[in-house]
Amino acid sequence: MLKTATLALFLCITTSTAGLANNNTENWCGTYFENNGRGYIRLAREDFGTGSSDCNPETYQERVENSGTANIALDFTHNRSTVNNWRKFHNHLIEVRGKFRNGSIDGTRFVRDMGV
Repeated sequence: MLKTATLALFLCITTSTAGLANNNTENWCGTYFENNGRGYIRLAREDFGTGSSDCNPETYQERVENSGTANIALDFTHNRSTVNNWRKFHNHLIEVRGKFRNGSIDGTRFVRDMGV
């Protein structure tokens, strides 16, 4: 009985930890753009769900050519003044940090701008 309880506890901890691992904060590399007053980042599809390991124009272009792109909403866009602050990055390659949740990057924080 004790072995069964210990095994059940171990499985509960393992599955809850695995669930948290999929919700880590990651860096995302892509081109910023706006559509209907909402900010988006255009990622390479191979970065989708896992984040970007390296962010520079050459590797971004290579990943886009290999896998295509995916457009992901950035969560700050509920506030119009915040969108206006990001407008200067339109069509720039940028790196942001955040968690991918519910089809958007949540808790978006600017990391760096690599220009056009």
